[in-house]
Amino acid sequence: MPPNTGNYTAVYGFPESADAARRLAQALDIPCHIAELHRFPDGESLVRLPEPVERAIVYRSLDRPNDKLVELTLASSVLRRQGATDLCLVAPYMAYMRQDAVFRPGEPVSQTVVGEWLGRCFDRFVCVEPHLHRTHTLDEVFVGRPSIALSGAAPIADHLRAAGVAPGTVIVGPDEESAPLVEAVAGPLGLTGVVGRKERRGDRDVTVALPPDAPIHGRPVVIVDDVISSGETIFSCARAARVLGADTVRVYGVHALFNDTVAGRFAAEGLGRPLSCDGVPHPSNALSLSGLIAEAVQSFVDK
Repeated sequence: MPPNTGNYTAVYGFPESADAARRLAQALDIPCHIAELHRFPDGESLVRLPEPVERAIVYRSLDRPNDKLVELTLASSVLRRQGATDLCLVAPYMAYMRQDAVFRPGEPVSQTVVGEWLGRCFDRFVCVEPHLHRTHTLDEVFVGRPSIALSGAAPIADHLRAAGVAPGTVIVGPDEESAPLVEAVAGPLGLTGVVGRKERRGDRDVTVALPPDAPIHGRPVVIVDDVISSGETIFSCARAARVLGADTVRVYGVHALFNDTVAGRFAAEGLGRPLSCDGVPHPSNALSLSGLIAEAVQSFVDK
C-alpha cells in the first residue's frame, strides 16, 4: 500500500478528546477515527477501533489515567492485530511522572512502571510539558523508544503577543521547575522573567516566595505553570506578587486539571479565569496545541 493514500496513516482519538484529535488530524491532513468505548457493569472496558491502518497516531491525554491506561493497552492490541506496524502515542498530559524515586519505604517508582508498560504497547511518544523532576528527558522514561517532550511555551507566548501584552509585563513561575517555561515565554516577547521558590508541605499546603528584589512593583504580572490542579501554588504565587506591588495578575497553565470549586477560588482571589492549552479538555482551554504537535509528528506521517 503506498504511503499517504487512503487510510494508510490516521489519527485515533477517544470520545473525551475527540475534538482535539480531529484538530490534529486536520492539521496533518490525514483521516481521524474515534474509538468506541463500552463499560460493562463491573467496570471493565471494551474498545472498538474502526478502519485498520499501517501507522496510527493514537491521541489521548492521561489525566484521570487508570481506566485510560487499560483502554490504551487494549487499543494498541487491536491496532497490532489489524496490521499496524508503527504506533505513536500522543499524550499531551502524561501521568505517573512525578513518582520517579522511592520517597518512603514500600512505594513504587511509578514512572518506571508506566514507562515500561506503555513502551510495550507503542513505538514512539509525544508529550507536552511532562511533569519530570529528577528525570531529565522522556527517553529515560520510554527506554529504547523515540520520544519528544514539547514545551507549552509557544502557545502561551503567541496568545500574549496576539493580546498585545504590555512591554513591562513580568512573567513569573512559582518554582525552579517552572524556570524553563518562564524563560521560553518571556524570552521571545522580550519580557522579564522571575522564578520563585516553593515549599510544599502537602498536596494543598504550599507556600511560594518570590525574590524580594524582583522588579514587579507597579507592573503587570503573568503567572505561568505546567499544571494547575488544586490551585494552591498559583494562589500563593499571586499573593506574593501582590505583596511586591504587582499591578495586575493573570494566569496561564499548560495543563488544567482543576475543578469548578477551584475555578470559583480563582475568581474569589481576583485572578479571573486561568487560560490553558487544550491537551486536557477543560472549560479554560484557550490555546491550541494541534499545530505544535502536528509539527512534531509530521515526519512520522511523511515516512
